[in-house]
Amino acid sequence: MLIKRIRRRGAIAAALTLTVAVVATACGGGGGDSIASKNPSDTLVVGLYTEPTAIDPQREYFWETFRASRNIYEPLVQEVLSSDQGVTELAPGLATTWRHSPDASTWTFDLRRGVKFHDGTDFDAAALDFNVKRFSDPGFEFYDEKSAAMLKARFNDLKGTRIVDDHTYEFTFNRPYLGFPRLLAQSIGSPLIFSPAALRQYGNDGLSEHPTGTGPYRFVERKINDHITLDRFDGYWGESPSLKRLVFRTIPNNQSRLAAFQSGEIDILTRVQPTDVELLERQGAVVPKGTGAQLDYVSFLFGNRWAQNPSVREAVSLAIDRQSLADNIYSGHAQPLWSFLNPGNEAYDANLRNYSYDPERARAVLDEAGAGNGQVSFNIIADLAGQPEAEAISANLKAVGIDAPVVALERGNYSSRISNPQPDDGFHLGEYGGTYPEWALEGFNSTVVANGGERYVDYPAITRALDAARYTADPAVRIANWQNADKVIAADHAVIPTVNFTRYYAISPQVRGFVWPSTNWYDLGPVSKEG
Repeated sequence: MLIKRIRRRGAIAAALTLTVAVVATACGGGGGDSIASKNPSDTLVVGLYTEPTAIDPQREYFWETFRASRNIYEPLVQEVLSSDQGVTELAPGLATTWRHSPDASTWTFDLRRGVKFHDGTDFDAAALDFNVKRFSDPGFEFYDEKSAAMLKARFNDLKGTRIVDDHTYEFTFNRPYLGFPRLLAQSIGSPLIFSPAALRQYGNDGLSEHPTGTGPYRFVERKINDHITLDRFDGYWGESPSLKRLVFRTIPNNQSRLAAFQSGEIDILTRVQPTDVELLERQGAVVPKGTGAQLDYVSFLFGNRWAQNPSVREAVSLAIDRQSLADNIYSGHAQPLWSFLNPGNEAYDANLRNYSYDPERARAVLDEAGAGNGQVSFNIIADLAGQPEAEAISANLKAVGIDAPVVALERGNYSSRISNPQPDDGFHLGEYGGTYPEWALEGFNSTVVANGGERYVDYPAITRALDAARYTADPAVRIANWQNADKVIAADHAVIPTVNFTRYYAISPQVRGFVWPSTNWYDLGPVSKEG
């Protein structure tokens, strides 16, 4: 049985707030123009690096969407985001406690009482059931195929649900599901809770234009490719946030986003360029160290004949100098990865080395496979943010006899290209990850299965290892099983990790209480601003 209860975070948040304040003061006199916010003290402006998708909790994707939408919508279970140390803990959200059956196939949630949606309607078991039926019951009046597709990975083994009483709800799966609570706290493919009344009023396609949740902030307006504005919700059930208004501005260009931060137009800069870290610190910004739950990786496009060749994939893996990527491309503000289970993940083990750098062996592998002497040639597809890393990998491959020019595209065209690759496209540079071990399964499906790779990897062995991890009812072996699945994926070079970022946000000197936890988003509830 597993029961989680509320933990107070005040002492941790206060200590971290003091730490940020001290660091900001220490950094302030290092030279260059000092950064000062131009925004009111009750308003925080975040500079996003890509445009959020639909603000609909069952249709959204991209971290940048969740960084905004999690202030509107809430999950049953959430991550504790008040510490920057270790894997995030789980804590109550709209559920106060939860427990599972002896075989871990049935989960029962006790729901928080007295919670109101932003439209004044009540959150209860009936509202939760409405949310679940939208993606799980084809006979439901408001069933949504788009939502069903987005949540399929997390709920494809759902057997049924039950309203136990007004504030108790039950999920039953066909097999054990020990990872379920942590998966509920994630951004994509997890049911953050929306108002049934809002969906009835605006329809499945209209919810994203009128997002209505239970979170500490309510939706005010959105201008596509410009900004999203949220205001504090005075009827929030929990601790009232310090700031009255949040504005999320989309600024895709790295230099434009940097300039907006330096001029004080934005208070938080997302995805700091590694070459800018020292400059920003000299100007008084806080650029916290951390790991997040992110990783960059090589995702093969199996329509290409060289991607289908296991020897070529092995040579690619052996040729990539991950330490050089971290030191040179990311100016020391990244770390090499030897596991597909990224830092911040429950199952990550820094001592595991499932991949290695050995260019001489890479050349030998190509020769042994009859693919040496410069025969191998394909394109590397990257978005503009990943272009420098892709160019460095291209140089690594050239050194072992593989010709791999880079095709760099803005995010929209990049997504379209990898969904419809050209015959000469060998792989693309991806970025994702999570705190949940099930990432290994989702990552394998999105990088290998989605790209037609089942026939070209040892699919039976990999799926056996993944199923053994996912469906165990024994908590004592769960993490070890996920680590074994990672080894099986690595042995076939089905997907290849490269690096994890260790600097990602820049924070204005006026901002207090911001914490970068070991996940891919943050809590703005305790954040405040000076003067």
